Amino acid sequence: MANIGRRDLLKFGGAAGLSLALPDLLRAAGPTEAQPIIDVHLHAYPASMPLPAAATNPITGAKSTVRNGADHLMACIAEMKRHNVVRGVVSGGDGDRIEAAIAWHDRDPGRFVAAAGIRGSEDTPLPPLDMLRKAFADGTIKVLGEVTAEYAGLTLSDPKYDPYLALAEEFDIPVALHIGTMPPGTPFDPCCRTARARFGHPETVEDALVRHPKLRLNLMHSGWPYIEETKALLMLYPNVNVDTGANAWLLPREEFHDYLHQIVGAGFGNRVMFGSDNMFWPDAIGLAIEGVESAPFLSEQQKRDIFYNNAVAFYRL
Repeated sequence: MANIGRRDLLKFGGAAGLSLALPDLLRAAGPTEAQPIIDVHLHAYPASMPLPAAATNPITGAKSTVRNGADHLMACIAEMKRHNVVRGVVSGGDGDRIEAAIAWHDRDPGRFVAAAGIRGSEDTPLPPLDMLRKAFADGTIKVLGEVTAEYAGLTLSDPKYDPYLALAEEFDIPVALHIGTMPPGTPFDPCCRTARARFGHPETVEDALVRHPKLRLNLMHSGWPYIEETKALLMLYPNVNVDTGANAWLLPREEFHDYLHQIVGAGFGNRVMFGSDNMFWPDAIGLAIEGVESAPFLSEQQKRDIFYNNAVAFYRL
C-alpha cells in the first residue's frame, strides 16, 4: 500500500472490519510450521524517519513499539525469523525511501531484495532513468515497484511510464504494481488529490502489457475487488502474477478467502504469491500468513506454491 497518512491506514482497517475472530488471533500469535516463506510485499522507511507513535494494529488492537525506520527494520527481521520468512522483496517510496530499501538489503543481503517504489505525481516525480539504469545494471535494485500510479491519478498504461517499463524489459526486471482499491479518504489526502477509484481497475494495465510484451508484472493485492478483470488478465497474459497483499489480514476473513478461492479455482494457483504489506505493523506478517494457512480450500501443495514456489519462479530468486 502507498505511503499515505496514518489516519487513512487506520480507517482502512476499520472499514474492513475486525476480520479475525479470537481463535484466529490466538493461532496467528503462535509460530508457524518451519517451512520457508517468501514475502514479496514489504515496505522500508529511512532509519531516522519517525513512525506513528504507538500505532494501533487495526485488526488486533495491539500497540506498536516501533518508533522509527530503524526499529521497524529490526522488528520485521524478528517477525520474519519467527515465521521462517527467508526472503522478502522490500520497496521504498520515492527519493530517500528508495535508499531505505537498499539499506535493508545491505543490512541482510541474503534476506532482502531491494525494489524501487515510484509514483509520478507532481509532489513525487519519477526518478531519473539513468539512476535506475545504473541500479538495475549493478544489481542494487532487482524490482521496479511498488508502482503507485493509481495514487497519482494515473494508470500504468500512461505513456509517462513507458520508458520505465522499457527499461524493466531491457534488464528483465519484474514490476510490482499497486492495483485495485485504496484506503478510505485517499483522494482527500494531500498526497493523492488526483487519485480515483477508476484508476484501480486491472483492465487499465492492458495497453501497457501489449506495448511491453516481455514485462513481468505483479498485480499487488490481487487487484481486489475486481475479481473478473483480474482473472481475465491472468488468462490472457502468462507474464502476470498476483500477490495477496494486505487482503490477507485487513479484509474480513470470509471476503479474503472467497476472493483467493476464485483465483485458485479458476486455475491460477501457480500465479499467486504471498505478500504481507505490513506497513507500520510487523506483527501483520504473522496475521497474513495465518490468513493463507487457514484457507480450507487450499491443498498443502497450493499453500507451498503461494508461500514459496511461485515467488521463486516469478522473481527468479
